[in-house]
Order: sequence, then C-alpha cells, then structure tokens
Amino acid sequence: MKDLIKRIAASATGGDAKKPFEEIVPAYVKMGYKQFELYAGGRGSSPDYNKGTAYYKQKAAEYGITYSSLHLPTISASGEDFEKSVKWLKFADELNIPVCVFNAAEKEGYAALLKKMVPIAEKLKPVLVVQIHEGRSLETLEDVKMVLKEVDHPKVKILHELGSYHAIGVSWKKVIDTFWPRIGLFHLKDMIGPQSVPFGTGDVDFAALFKTVESIGYKGSFVLELATKDPENTNKYFAEAFKYFQQFSN
Repeated sequence: MKDLIKRIAASATGGDAKKPFEEIVPAYVKMGYKQFELYAGGRGSSPDYNKGTAYYKQKAAEYGITYSSLHLPTISASGEDFEKSVKWLKFADELNIPVCVFNAAEKEGYAALLKKMVPIAEKLKPVLVVQIHEGRSLETLEDVKMVLKEVDHPKVKILHELGSYHAIGVSWKKVIDTFWPRIGLFHLKDMIGPQSVPFGTGDVDFAALFKTVESIGYKGSFVLELATKDPENTNKYFAEAFKYFQQFSN
C-alpha cells in the first residue's frame, strides 16, 4: 500500500498509557512513527490544555510529527460536559487535527448530543467519528448504524475499531462493507479471539486489510493500539510493530 508507513500512528495504550507526552512521543519518533494520537484526558500523554496549542505545535515541529486524531472528553448523560468537549474540539482544530473521536456516556441520548455538536464541527476542520468499545455506550455494529441513521451528516463518520469488532465476532471486512464511505479513521489491533496480541502474532490478515482499504480509496491514518496480557512490554511491541508494518508499504 503506497506510503502506508507514513500513515501509521502510535497511541499511548497498554503499558505506555501513563507515560507523559514529553517522554512517550520522542520514544515513538525514535522507532520511526510520524503520527501520534492524542486524548483530551485519561492518558499520561494527554495535552495540558493550559499550555495552549502553541506548545503542542512547537513540540510537533520539534519531533517531526503530526497528530492523527484526538479523543474528546466523554459527555455525561445530563450534557453538562458538552462545552468541555466543544473546547477540546476547537483545541484540535487549532492543531490541524483531522479527526476527533466523539464520546457520550450513555447510548440513550448519544445521537442527540452528537447532533448538537454537528453545527459547531461544521465550522472546524475535524470530522467527528463514532466508535464502539467494550464497556462504553456503543458496543455493537447495530448501535453505530442507529447513530448514523439519526445523524446523517458529512461531518459524522465512524472509527473502525478493529479490535473491538473482532472481539465481538464482527470481521473487519464486514465493517468496511457496512459503513464505507463513512469510515473516518482506523484503530488497529492484532487479535486472538477477544485478546489483543503483538502485531503479526494474531489472526488479523493485515495484507488483505490493506489491499481492501487501498481499493476503496481510504486516505486517512491507521492508529496502532496494544492491550496485551504483558503491558510492561508495550514499548517493545510498538517498536516491533513499526518494523512489521513496513512490509505492507511501498
């Protein structure tokens, strides 16, 4: 797949989740990564809003990276955190981030909150992506279909959360067939059943995945995540993953 390796992003997951931005990003850059995913909170690498976007622009230039995506704060069922999420959406826009992951605490009311966010997103660069994830408000393919039906707008797409779909028995191909062209971002894990494993050791056929993705014309990023049983080796696995994915890039 042409230039794939330049589109592979790292996300501070597993044993790297608690490491600060200024430690983890240079480590990933040394491995070869050129993109990094941000979280508005809950990660050691989460940006400090009070430092401002100028700081993170300077760091991106210093490290030679771009930011692939940003996870917005979860909006509570009451909607009281809505303005906080808007604040971070604008933060992402100032950093020229193309994709923001939308999060709402409960399935009921999820679409209404997303619909409320759309007019704000229309004026900004990032698209909003909807994801399923274990233990969160949306957990099935049908949940996502329901949201997209209610919020049918070009600024609303889906995050192809390969690991989560695989864990519930939904193939990556079915997700593509169901939602393309409304896929705005890929999160990649290698999996054995419901368990995340080091890349290249699981059941996911990445050669077929990238061939399919290239054929449909997807131009976005592929964010790597790890949630293995030995999180202390996460950093090592990220280094190995970058080398592993080089074979699919041309």
